[in-house]
Amino acid sequence: MDTNSVLSILLRYVNGQYKKDTNYDIALALLTHYSEIPKKTINEISDLCYVSPASISRFVKLIGFHSFQEFKNACLNTLDISKTDYSPKVIKANKNDVKEILQHYTNRVINNIQFSYDHLDFEQLDRICSYIHDSDDVLILGLEFSTLLAQHVQNRFALMNKYISVAISNEEQLESAHDLKEGSTVIILSVEGGYFYRHNEVIQILLEKKVKLVVLTMNEHQKMINEFIDREVILCSQDNTNTESRISLLYTLEIIIMYYCIYFTY
Repeated sequence: MDTNSVLSILLRYVNGQYKKDTNYDIALALLTHYSEIPKKTINEISDLCYVSPASISRFVKLIGFHSFQEFKNACLNTLDISKTDYSPKVIKANKNDVKEILQHYTNRVINNIQFSYDHLDFEQLDRICSYIHDSDDVLILGLEFSTLLAQHVQNRFALMNKYISVAISNEEQLESAHDLKEGSTVIILSVEGGYFYRHNEVIQILLEKKVKLVVLTMNEHQKMINEFIDREVILCSQDNTNTESRISLLYTLEIIIMYYCIYFTY
């Protein structure tokens, strides 16, 4: 279990539950008291959730943890937003700095989008959309935010009568990679290339399956990318100091969707 995914697991559980049962109530209570979890015993957590300790134990196993202690450790190791999203300049800013910071952020977003457009290769777009159109299996993989965009792409392509699979949790991504047919198309969304070293087992399976790989990234020199024979790398950003690349990643995906709509729908 990737300990950094525990918060996402709880959020997904709450967002995806159509029936609000006991497990929904537990997940919601755990989210409400998330920062307190590492300091509390299972009995104290069960009191916060108004259930028995046995119910807490069953729930953490349901969402993929072997024990309550493993779940607590995962909560403890969750990275703070100051370590994952923003530069020290933003973290240390006060209200007087906000206008300048937002202006710089906006400028970098605009520059990223222009960079992405300037590096578009229309022959490459044609190849990528042909891969998507002609493949029986198309799978999108990524970390955290990228999987949210992947679901948007899945929805848009469904409107064009093309089903694309999206795997979100670590376990789902591993299972989906195993299930792929040889020669399938896989799209990896990884701005800084982190997916390749955090999911090495998945990458090895994709190599064995000889998939056609499409990568949206700003790190075209990621070593593992070059191990794929059939690969297409789209540069989607040049700066990710304060999450600017999230916008340009979406922009690049919209370009692919639009191109596919124009050239590959009949």
